[in-house]
Amino acid sequence: MTNERSVHLKNADLSLVYLQSERDADYAQLDDGTMTPDDNAAELSKEATDWLIRIREAPDDPEMRLRFERWITTSRDHRREWEKTCRLWLSVGALPAAWDKPSADSFKPSRRGGRAALAIAACAMAICLLVAWVPGLLIVLQSDYHTGTAETRSLELDDGSTVTLAPESAIAMDFGQSRRSLRLLQGEAYFDVAHDPARPFVVDAGGLEIEVLGTAFDVMVDSESTRVSLERGLVTASPSGQEASAERRLTPGKALVFDRDAQGMTTSDIDAASIGAWRQGRLHVVNATIFSVVERIQRYHPAWISLPDPVLGSQRVTGIFDLTAPDEALGALVDPYGGKVRRISSFARVISRF
Repeated sequence: MTNERSVHLKNADLSLVYLQSERDADYAQLDDGTMTPDDNAAELSKEATDWLIRIREAPDDPEMRLRFERWITTSRDHRREWEKTCRLWLSVGALPAAWDKPSADSFKPSRRGGRAALAIAACAMAICLLVAWVPGLLIVLQSDYHTGTAETRSLELDDGSTVTLAPESAIAMDFGQSRRSLRLLQGEAYFDVAHDPARPFVVDAGGLEIEVLGTAFDVMVDSESTRVSLERGLVTASPSGQEASAERRLTPGKALVFDRDAQGMTTSDIDAASIGAWRQGRLHVVNATIFSVVERIQRYHPAWISLPDPVLGSQRVTGIFDLTAPDEALGALVDPYGGKVRRISSFARVISRF
């Protein structure tokens, strides 16, 4: 169990030792029977903190990095716990000194202290970047085509179809004589599929299988769900490996969201102008959590974005955001809820209500 109180502490000298001691204390309480949270969650929390410590102590150890890659790719729970640990460490290890804003009379940092703070911040950022680097590297190795931050790419396929990749997206292709198969490994893509009744076009995206003959549609995969939005034509969608009875059919102007945890699908009406609007630099969202919108804006932003506040992150928003100005988009997203975007450096942004 993670002690979330540490997020709010204001001490410029906080370090990973504090984070480890807090989690060790929580874990010890499980043994004496005074607390009864899920044992596996507590163990994962402890493992993630242990990995963070090892990486700090030996960042260049290739054998340790391989072990870490195996651990983080074992399950989605491992990655989520690692991300949570990194966000917490970034909050308690690097930010309080900037947030406290002490007066010159009350606090005069020494040159040595300044160097230590910079070292802590640099280390925290390097560790957090591993969250994206390790799984991202594996995805790139699996892909046929991929894009980087703020990069879009249009591809013309052999069958006459076109695919436009959003930033930080990746696809793998397997076209045969009877079937055109494609996997969206990460991110978002807009498909304009050439009609070919003899060869269905099938997209596998985050556990959802989408089949079409000739149509135009958008598919997005995030950390929790897969979303399909249909501009024209007809598509069918079903969770991968399930019976045909689970299949849903979409008509133009409809969107389908597949929740991977619940294994459930919901459909809704959607404004046709919003489908694939990211190609023109616009992000349309309807009743989306701030967490999910930040995740999408992150693909357009060169800095690491941290949102450690679960209350703020769970607020739902509807609106249109300018992806060509990601800092302004973040501000417009959180300002109505009292959130502020703090520029820690060229490589880091932190969103908070404090």
